[in-house]
Parts: sequence; structure tokens; C-alpha cells
Amino acid sequence: MADSGFDPTILLDAVGGEPPWSTASPGWAGVPTLFGADLRRDWGQLASDSVEWIAAGVPFDGTTSSRPGAAEGPRAVRAASVVYSSSLSTRNPEPMTDMRTGRDFDYDTPVVVDAGDLTVYPSDPLRTMASVGSGVRTLLEGGGRGLFLVGDHSCTIGTFTGFYLAARERVDPGRIGFVNIDHHFDFGDSSHLHGPIYHGSNSRRISELPGIRPENLAFVGVGDVTRRHQLAGLRERGFPIVAAPRLDGDVRPVTELVEALRERCDTVYISTDIDVLDCSVAPGTGNVTLGGLTGSALLDVWHTLHTLPVGAFDIAEVAPRYDPTGRTAQIAAKLAFDAVFRTEKESTG
Repeated sequence: MADSGFDPTILLDAVGGEPPWSTASPGWAGVPTLFGADLRRDWGQLASDSVEWIAAGVPFDGTTSSRPGAAEGPRAVRAASVVYSSSLSTRNPEPMTDMRTGRDFDYDTPVVVDAGDLTVYPSDPLRTMASVGSGVRTLLEGGGRGLFLVGDHSCTIGTFTGFYLAARERVDPGRIGFVNIDHHFDFGDSSHLHGPIYHGSNSRRISELPGIRPENLAFVGVGDVTRRHQLAGLRERGFPIVAAPRLDGDVRPVTELVEALRERCDTVYISTDIDVLDCSVAPGTGNVTLGGLTGSALLDVWHTLHTLPVGAFDIAEVAPRYDPTGRTAQIAAKLAFDAVFRTEKESTG
């Protein structure tokens, strides 16, 4: 065999030294917890450890009426999220400028943990909501903020209820807010197929919790058809509504909503159904949306709403089996990343 001329001591010395890549890795490497955060199952210890953000998944899509698959969403978004956390680990934090808006911002370094998935019962929605609500209450009772990757939108009934129970130990329930970013109102009372707990009733069930005020429960991005009597009832009771057409290049309606909610609420929960985006933008979801928001419009909405005192948020209805490109999960991960790590120099308006 001909001599390659390679000196093996170079390799031996390199292997024997400190690996220079020990603190950084590419976006496709590593165990896919959310943002590469530590996986923690000792939930009772999180409060004493000063954790700022606590993530959890809810892999449940038992009330899907269109295309199932959202139960696979939490795992897909976790895997997609590693790309964004990797971008922080591979470069030094520096002041940033968003070329889309011209705004300056910084990347923060909060303490984030991934608590894994909450217990679900695939054939029992009510038992699932009770389990999820109990788990979320335990996770947040120490005052940390919640980030939930959920399946179909019924899961928000459980996650919000747990958030509500933890939050009302510190604030008046009348000052707890909820914003539903969705192509639909999800204000149905009951489904002939699923009963009162289903993906189209989450906002209504939340509105029925003691102390929740209609003026603190807002709908942003609605663009589908809806029953006329339901719309009239929502308007009559004072629920804020920002329909999708008002967000075409104009974020002022959301800025006005933020100003009003900031005066009325001490803490706000934001729930985002990924089908608020047009299906040409985010195909990986159970409901095919025509006339939904553009990606740019959703970013404007997202960054504006996250100037509120957000105590928790969720992202729902990511169904990766319908998106071979993986972009829907990547979009959800990007939204979550911005909410947790991005610190605006000033509010978007």
C-alpha cells in the first residue's frame, strides 16, 4: 500500500485534546427537546430552580373533524426547534436588526426547560383535559411561564384551565386575558360528533370559566365563514374581534387591542392555531385554509401581541404528515423561538 503521507499523530493529538465543538452543534444534531433545553420530569422542583419558561407537549388529536395527525405536532416542532437554538450556540450574541421591519432587537438567554409530554387519553377528551390541566397547574404554580405544543385545538381547554388555576392564585381572574389567533372562532357549544369538548369549542369553554370577562377574550385572524347569530352574539357581549382582512399590511388593529388588554389584564394567554396561515404558507395542518394570513402578517401580529404580559402561550394543529417539506413545523418553532428569546427594543406598531 502506498504511503498517504498523513501523520496519524495529528489525529491522535486532536482526539486527545478538548473538543472545540463541545458547546455547539448543527441544527440537525442533538436530542430534539424544545430548543435543546434540559428534559425535566421533576416538576415539583422547577419553582425552586428559577425556571423562566417551561415547555410541555400535548400529543392529542382525538376530536379532529377533518384530517387527523396533530398529535404528531409536538414532536415535529421540537425537532424543528433545534435549528433555531443551534443558531444561538454557534455564534456570539450580538445586537440584531430585523431587515423586514427595520427594528432593532437582542436575543435573550432565559432559563428554559422541557417538561416532556403531558398525559393524554386518546379516546377520552374530558379525561385528557383534566390530566393536562392538572399537569399545567403543577408546572406553573411556581410562577414560571408556559409554552405548550399541543395537538388539536381542544387541548387548549386543558392547558388554559391549568394556567388559569395557577394564575388566579396571584391575580384576579377578571384580569386574566386570552387571545385566540385562529382562522376560526372556535366558539361552538357542542358537536354531534364529539360533544362539548372538541377542537371547535375551546374559546367557548374558556369564556365560561369563573371571572373571565368577554372584553379580555379576543379573536385575531378570523377569516372563515361563521354563523351569523354567533357573530352577532360575540359582538353584543363585547368580545374583541380583529378579522383577517384588517391585517393585510396593517398591524394597527392589533396594536390597539394590545393597548386595551394591557390596561385590563395582568397576565395573558395566547393560543395560535397554525391554520390561521393560508394553506399555501403552512400546509401541514388538519384544516385546509384558503384566505388565511400571510407569513409576514402573522409575524407582525405575533411580535405585537407578545409585548403583552404573556404568562403562557400554545401553538396548535401542526400535523406534519401533510407537509413533506417540514416548513409548517419550522414556522411553529420560529414563532416559539421569537417569543422566548427575542427582546424588542421597543414595541412593534
